[in-house]
Amino acid sequence: MVSAVKLHLYRVSSSSSEVVFSKGALQKIGATAGEHLSFKIGACHRFSARTAVNTERRSALGLPADVFDELGLALIDGLHVRREGDTIHIGPTIGIMGAGKFDPERRHQQDMLKYAETCGYIAFLFSPEDYNWATNTITGETMPGHRQPGLPLPAAIYNRIHTRDEEHKLRVEAVKNRMRALGSHIYNPGFFDKWEVHEHLMQGQKLRKYLPETHRAPTPPLLKKILGRHNSAYLKPVDGRGGKLLMRLSKHDKGYRLQWLTDLSCPHADFMLLEDAFEFAFSHTTLDQYLVQQSLDFSSFDGRSVDCRVQMQKDISGTWRCLMIGPRVCAHGCISSHFSQGADVINPDDYFTNAFGKKAEAVKAAVEECGFAIAHRMDAYHTSPIGELGLDIGVDKTGCPKLLEINAKPGRMIFLDPSHAEARVTTLEASIDYGAFLSGFGEEPE
Repeated sequence: MVSAVKLHLYRVSSSSSEVVFSKGALQKIGATAGEHLSFKIGACHRFSARTAVNTERRSALGLPADVFDELGLALIDGLHVRREGDTIHIGPTIGIMGAGKFDPERRHQQDMLKYAETCGYIAFLFSPEDYNWATNTITGETMPGHRQPGLPLPAAIYNRIHTRDEEHKLRVEAVKNRMRALGSHIYNPGFFDKWEVHEHLMQGQKLRKYLPETHRAPTPPLLKKILGRHNSAYLKPVDGRGGKLLMRLSKHDKGYRLQWLTDLSCPHADFMLLEDAFEFAFSHTTLDQYLVQQSLDFSSFDGRSVDCRVQMQKDISGTWRCLMIGPRVCAHGCISSHFSQGADVINPDDYFTNAFGKKAEAVKAAVEECGFAIAHRMDAYHTSPIGELGLDIGVDKTGCPKLLEINAKPGRMIFLDPSHAEARVTTLEASIDYGAFLSGFGEEPE
């Protein structure tokens, strides 16, 4: 990674053909006064200028007035500069792409902007509608309540479009494809297909111990075999999110029980015959849109089953970090640990100690090891970079972790719990730092 110099930014009004460096800054980037260089801001905004020296300023960079004004840089307190051949890169430039002013994650995103400002990054919030096709610039929110037109197309874009329906709209896909073509790195490119992910992970021999038995397109004979081995099984939509349309089929002495999630409850129905339960479950959907996955003999807390949200994020060196292991306790009688279904957050130390006693640290380390193994394998799933993963990992009563699901755009409800306040901050910072890495302003890995 090429080292960068952080400089104070100011507007040069005397000449539109010169970029003015402080003497020390010019030396650090390996340039000389009078040298004609190309300057690049963001993914595609370039201009050429001659370098000049201002001996009265320390660690400063003066940009031509037309560039400074056009790109709305007046609110940026400092930027980083690095040289690559005859090009001087100015940045990093990071865009957070979401749903605009009605985005449910708006407060988290604004906290990212505050962090970016302290680091000297150009960062802003925008939605796909804010992209200007004619100028390849963006109208973005650089601080709460302030929208700035003409911002450069970012070199790195953090994709937080939070619904599949919005992500799959033609205009959104068109904007993303245009941005990539112009050189933007879009991290967290889209939602995952559960079956595709399962097949991808199964190709890694060392990962199979973490994967529950899973099949696509359930049938009555297949369900009978799985229930003969595991007593219960989950029925999951391939493209589901947030537990929507999730079902669980369990075997009982007098037949079978089917449970399913609604927005506010978890009703059930009992059947004598498996075929009747199957017909009830799939009367309004196609079989190939569902997976069947074995249920685990979960470890528990206070008599309720537990799984863990494991937050994996890449940092400013592009390295995966495990920033949180957050145990979630299911509501009594519920089949999901989603908060909309009444799940609770518990302290990690309390959970691991209560469930595993002297093995607590070893089991926690095994969960973390599972997280790293899955994250590294997922790097090969997309051609676009992945910057974060929310892994739902269950731990059985023997202490073995099993991957339940991978969330491409993990929700942030869990961070509202006071026990994860620190993790909330570190994950927000990591999301921005990884953008700096993709912009070319990262650090060497440890």
